[in-house]
Amino acid sequence: MPYASVNGAEIYFERHGDDGEPLVLIHGHTGDITDWRFQLPEFSKTHRVLIMDNRGHGRSSSPADRTQYAITQIAADIEAVAAEAGFERYHLVGHSMGGTASQEVALRSPGRILSLTLHDSWGFVMSQSTIIAQYQESRMKFAEAQGMASLAAQVVPVPSPPHLPPERKAETDARLAQMSLDGFIGATRALGQWEGTTDRAHRIAAPTLVIYGELDRGLIDGSKWLAATIPGAALAVVPEAGHSPQYERPDLFNAALRAHLSRNAGASAK
Repeated sequence: MPYASVNGAEIYFERHGDDGEPLVLIHGHTGDITDWRFQLPEFSKTHRVLIMDNRGHGRSSSPADRTQYAITQIAADIEAVAAEAGFERYHLVGHSMGGTASQEVALRSPGRILSLTLHDSWGFVMSQSTIIAQYQESRMKFAEAQGMASLAAQVVPVPSPPHLPPERKAETDARLAQMSLDGFIGATRALGQWEGTTDRAHRIAAPTLVIYGELDRGLIDGSKWLAATIPGAALAVVPEAGHSPQYERPDLFNAALRAHLSRNAGASAK
């Protein structure tokens, strides 16, 4: 199985597709590479696709030092694994927390990004939201005291989106139950400590698509702000979808991403 030893962690990654421009897909908090199961068959026909488990997630290692999960650290992991895969320039798609790290990559290495897609993500400082900060703090305390299996068994106070398959909900609960406690708390703290891009997003130069599910109420304003702030950014909304339209309504998500990649195809890519 392919692992890259980068920045003090073992990062699991896979490459799919034999031809076309490179495409890198980065999952969100508590996710893993299976979040892209409906994108791989579609885009590996036309692109060389890289997927990876972020540190603390999936099959990647989970450093015991909980300070090693900063958003800038994940950005450095993305760049290092892309280099390991032989990608010099690439299209970059980031979901949720993956979108925050993808913004950092776009800002620190603008010459490497052929296009950027920010998917149900944000640029604000999360710790400034009292409600979000309190919710995240309560989840970390519960996980520390009761364990990840108990956290996964908690009843979520909001209904599942209408197009989320029941088996997918069961799968994500099982995945959370098995997640490393250090990875969960480290990544959750990293989200709260991220400085955001409220004073930097206007410097993102890559052609950008911002896409979100119309039912992802907590991030609609953040997504709209990204689209309004990043120069020339396009905005797409997936109807009747929540936080993860890539597997809630994959046909609609794939069509929007395909159009964006097509508009920005043809640049030199190794």
